[in-house]
Amino acid sequence: MSPPTRAHEPYRVFFPLGIAIGVAGVAIWPLYYFSITSGYSGRAHAFIQIEGFIYSFVAGFLLTAVPRFTRTEAPGRAVQLVLAALILVSATAFDLLAERVGHVTFLAVHALLVILVARRFVRRNSPPPDTFALVGTGLLAGGVGAVLNAGIAWQLFSPALEVLGKRLLTEGMVLCLVLGVGGFLGPRLLGFAQLPDFQQIGSPQQASAPCRLPRHRHLVYAAAGLGILASVIAEYGFEWPGMALLRAAVASAVIGGTIRPWRLPATRTTLAWCVWTAVLLLTAGLWVAALAPAYRVDALHIVFLGGFTLLILAVGTRVALSHGGHSLAAEKRSWVLRFGASTVVIAMLARIGAPFAPHSYFAHLAMAAILWIAGLCAWGYYLIRLLARSGSESARG
Repeated sequence: MSPPTRAHEPYRVFFPLGIAIGVAGVAIWPLYYFSITSGYSGRAHAFIQIEGFIYSFVAGFLLTAVPRFTRTEAPGRAVQLVLAALILVSATAFDLLAERVGHVTFLAVHALLVILVARRFVRRNSPPPDTFALVGTGLLAGGVGAVLNAGIAWQLFSPALEVLGKRLLTEGMVLCLVLGVGGFLGPRLLGFAQLPDFQQIGSPQQASAPCRLPRHRHLVYAAAGLGILASVIAEYGFEWPGMALLRAAVASAVIGGTIRPWRLPATRTTLAWCVWTAVLLLTAGLWVAALAPAYRVDALHIVFLGGFTLLILAVGTRVALSHGGHSLAAEKRSWVLRFGASTVVIAMLARIGAPFAPHSYFAHLAMAAILWIAGLCAWGYYLIRLLARSGSESARG
């Protein structure tokens, strides 16, 4: 298999798309606070961030890494652009409050991504990492959630299932995807295993996982993913108590068995500290959400803002540097990563403090949004410059 040229790798399309959608999705809060707009839609904000911002990075990473893990052909530029266009249409529809269009389009987006990933898994010439069993359960959760949300929007299912549909995407799909990808990359980015070389990824040496689990580790990870999926359905579909605690415990067990966050990073780089902080915030956010159900939505922003966003910045940086042929020395003292991580963490604190300051609630949301946008835009500018440099070098070559 010959890998795609640098100029045609999927992350080059989807990472910038994710940045643009993320900024648009969060901008509703300062626009409303400063009276530039007369209203806001929290529902639109949630779906734009999940199905647009986060999903763009999910698609960019999976379509770049899975072909290399499995040693199969990467998807062509045409299908990449079709998928990216569908993601953009879905996000735009939510922004225009056309939920029926948004949900149906996202259903098509998710189906296409699953097909692209599944075809490469079926034709694999090398096994993916064991933790990627969680990626499979994450994609399953996303499919169920997408069908449910589309059915509710078109009045095929009861509106009582609305929360379940949304949580299948966040606490189901995205959480499992993060645990699956993070379970492999985390130890390597923290310096406890061989650093990922995407030119050689998929080899037995790369695929080995530095954790003590049974021989068929992928079955253990698959069971963990199904446990998370079942807990989401039981809690939000059937109102079973204690499921959030179970979800936090399962996620913590996976993180403890793979990343072992009680150890400080062996590689003392800005990127490693960013990953380590993200894992701690992800774990803490799940437990706070489980132990303080009255503040569930606010506590989950520790997971979303602190965990997911920091991992996007860190993993996105590593992918852009390694795939673009740049030196990984740039990870050591990256000012843009430090700035991005700092603003994101402060934004997270402002957001989770909002319910405790009711008289300045929307001021907190606006401040959190402005800080988050500032960090994402600074990092995005750095990322796009890397893409431009590697693209021009590829063209010359």
